[in-house]
Formats: sequence, structure tokens, C-alpha cells
Amino acid sequence: MKPRALRPGAAIGVCAPAGPVNPEVLDACLAWLSEQGHPIVLGKHLRARAGYLAGGDAERLEDLLALVRDPNVAVILCARGGYGVGRILRGVPPLELREARKLVVGYSDATLLLSFLHRCAGLASLHGPMLEREDVTPAARARELALMRGEPAGLAALTGRPVREGVVEAPLVGGNLKLLQASIGTEWQVDLRGAVLFLEEVSEAPYSLDRALVHLREAGVLDGVRGVALGQLVRCESERYPGASAGETVREILSSSIDGPIVEDLPFGHVADNHALGVGVRCRLDGARGELALLEPVVEVDS
Repeated sequence: MKPRALRPGAAIGVCAPAGPVNPEVLDACLAWLSEQGHPIVLGKHLRARAGYLAGGDAERLEDLLALVRDPNVAVILCARGGYGVGRILRGVPPLELREARKLVVGYSDATLLLSFLHRCAGLASLHGPMLEREDVTPAARARELALMRGEPAGLAALTGRPVREGVVEAPLVGGNLKLLQASIGTEWQVDLRGAVLFLEEVSEAPYSLDRALVHLREAGVLDGVRGVALGQLVRCESERYPGASAGETVREILSSSIDGPIVEDLPFGHVADNHALGVGVRCRLDGARGELALLEPVVEVDS
């Protein structure tokens, strides 16, 4: 099922279900968000801090559910990633999410929330920029807003570097590699059967990427994957093992683990040019042209 589109006059809700936000960066990004023509509803505990968490588990869960239940809110935007989403998912009612049909936006640690929406609520979501950095490119912001609103501009193809040829059309599922690994054995374990898998990562050495991919493979999670779209591997090169390349490591494991096309260096992930992608919506991956394109809106425009 698709969430409802962000219509004129509908509000965007902001909460921090994971790590604490930087107040200065948050204020700057909220100022930008307020200029986009939609009211903003802030979670009660948005600026809370409890060590490496944005407040206690109960506070973060309360904010998320309050936005789900607010009839004026159409989109729920995670303020940042970090860590903490997995601690509150057991308190989220899947049926309520499905009935509310609100578009949830985030990436990084929010990968678990997007996987929960996909696996437990049967609801599409948006893997895209949050409010944790001021340098998100205008193109990335424009694409994200277009996808929220169901506008055709959000469906423009992303271009990367071909690794293996082939063309597939299938649902697009994925996110941050280590968080997909963290979903193994949970109710929201990522379901990649018949899907195009998209991956990105930050600050993980090549051996760590290797371990995560092998874990996914040996747990059977990669069974049935029809193709792979690789985003950015940021700060993933090793000083200790300079002969080990992050890109080469990922290519080696994936090429021997799945059939189908592979495209790398696509513009999404922990970078300023983080172009949003729909989780659970059909896409086209062209391994020869090095292109990834969404074939349908992430939201239901006429609902």
C-alpha cells in the first residue's frame, strides 16, 4: 500500500526516533523546511537528549505515535539517524501505521523503521534526506519534495557506474547495510525476495562490509535478489589494510552471491547529494546504462 501524497496545506511532522539532534543544524534545516509551503508539527521531545539517544525510549516512541495520530500531519520526517530506532519498534502498532497511511522519510538508522513499514505494515516509505545536515544539495531536496507530493520530477533516473549488465523491473528495497544486517531475526527482517536491493554505508571498514554481506548471504536474506543498486560508501576505506578497497570488497561478495545487474556509485547515502528513493515501489535497474529509475510514485496521489 502507498501512503497518501503531501497535499497543499497538509503538515510535515518532525521527530527524532534515534540519536540527538544538533540544535543549530536543526534550526537551520527547520527554517528551510518552513519555506516549502507546509505547516510543521514538531515532536514534543524533538530536542531531548539522553546520552546517544534523543530522549528516552518512551519519549521517542511517544513523539512518533503522536505524529502518526495527528490528522493534520501527512508526512513524518525523521530529524536524524544515529542509533535508537530498533529500541522502540516493538511499541509501534503496524495496523495503525497502515491505516494512517502516512509517508515516513529517513535513512541511516531509520532503515529499521522503513523495513518495519515494509515488512510489518505493508506500506511504502521514502529513503531520503533528513534534517541532520545543512549541505543537502538543492537537487536532492527538490527530488525528495517531489516524491512526497507525487510529482513526476521525483521519478527522474539516477545515474551511476555499471558493474554487471542486465535489466530488471522489481520492487526496490534496502537502505543502510549494517542496519539491514541488524534486522536479521526480527519481525521486521528485510524481505528481499524478488526485489532490487539498494545499499549504502558510512564509516565501516572493508572487512566490516564483508562481514555484513556474508551474514546476509548465509542467513538467506540475499536469496531471490534480482539486482543491486549501490549508493555511496562514505569513509569506508581502511588505513590499517590499504590494499583492501571498500568498493572492491562489496563488488566481490555481491557478484558471487546474486544474479542480475549491479550498478554502483549512485547518488544516495551519507552524502550531501542524497537523492531519495521509494522503498517498496517498482523500479527499473539497467546494468548496462548504469541507471536506476522509479517506475511509479511513492505516494497515492488520488487518494
